[in-house]
Amino acid sequence: MKFLHISALPVWPLEGKGGMPSLRETLRGHVRAGHEVVLALPKFNIIGDYAKPVTVRDDEGYKVVLMKCHWAPALAAVRRFARRIGGGNEMPYPLRWVLNIVLCVLLTFSLLLVAFRLRFIEKQKFNLVYAHNQYSALAGWIIGTLFKAPNVTRLYGTFLADLIGKPLVWLRYPVATMGFLVPHSLLICANDGTRGDQVAKKLGIDISKFRFWQNGVDLPSHPPGTTRAKMLEQYQSRGLRADSQWILSCSRLSYWKRIDRILHALKYAYQEGCDCQLLVAGNGAEYEKLVTLTEGLDLVDEVIWLGAVAHEQIWELMHVTDLFMITNDVTNRCNPLFEAICAGLPIVSINDPSTADLLIHGENALLTDKDDLEGLGANLLKVCQDGSLAAKLRSAQQAHASGFWSWTERLEAEVRELESLVSTGKLLDSTQN
Repeated sequence: MKFLHISALPVWPLEGKGGMPSLRETLRGHVRAGHEVVLALPKFNIIGDYAKPVTVRDDEGYKVVLMKCHWAPALAAVRRFARRIGGGNEMPYPLRWVLNIVLCVLLTFSLLLVAFRLRFIEKQKFNLVYAHNQYSALAGWIIGTLFKAPNVTRLYGTFLADLIGKPLVWLRYPVATMGFLVPHSLLICANDGTRGDQVAKKLGIDISKFRFWQNGVDLPSHPPGTTRAKMLEQYQSRGLRADSQWILSCSRLSYWKRIDRILHALKYAYQEGCDCQLLVAGNGAEYEKLVTLTEGLDLVDEVIWLGAVAHEQIWELMHVTDLFMITNDVTNRCNPLFEAICAGLPIVSINDPSTADLLIHGENALLTDKDDLEGLGANLLKVCQDGSLAAKLRSAQQAHASGFWSWTERLEAEVRELESLVSTGKLLDSTQN
């Protein structure tokens, strides 16, 4: 079978070193199942204030078609201007509403153009259209209808759960709502703690066409050969110290990831005399602000900015660092957390309903309220200074890791649905997955 994937999201946004593992693993899973995959996406990273050219790899078994999207740099400039109007952080809601609509319309038009070219000029035929993210959902439905092929919408979480009971949410957040409401043959939403299942029910989605799946976790078959000595050799020039406690943070540097909380916790531990350093793996729009905050907290020597790190190296870092911290605003139920649990790292985090079954205070993690920065710092200090507590948290991780499914298992379940959809026009009974 031949699948057309369309996306607003770049597959490798962090300098070609990963960044969207769930999207990348989906493409790999479809190829692994023997299907031909064509991926159409913008030439620029259009989600954000800087339209940087995307990195493309050609060694993963599928064809990538880049859309020129000449409008992207101009739209990014308008977004930056709108953010300045809002004081530098959040752009005013009316402007954000308009710009999201404009982005969706322009992307839909660009996706339609490339789909028509593939179908009517290059004479390619597709058995299924797979739209990643709400911005691509409308184009996916239109293309699927015109090509007489089933269309799948894939959502990577949602922010609507706390808003869905309020009046006219579909009008106030039209693009986010459209991801659920655009007609689809199958809607797949990530079970990442953002409660997409609740949103789907509130919006009256046909649950027989809805799949709410957690991401998979694929780990190397053996521990990496990296040692602290090798890591020290690699990063000593950046100030990494051999005898300090190494704290790992792994995420894109976006505001809602709230790395600032971790920095304040680090400051608390540092003031209490704890010799610990934070290793930040990731890059993003908040980098300069976070560096400025680090300087203001007098933590320049205690924070090692690793930048974009290949996914394989994240696993290596998890085997040489002493603990893992994650303090996201929206959800902390994500692949870095899954992998930290699998690596047996002690975890310091915040109370979050999305991780209530994964992180148990005093069992495998230390937790505090999200706004209790002093409590977060005190928990960090406890793990760094109490070796028996750290060992206890480590030993408890295996029981939680055993409940994860691999990306291979996750994509096998998905592929069964897609093959049934193409072959019979029907989905499987959801109890079979």
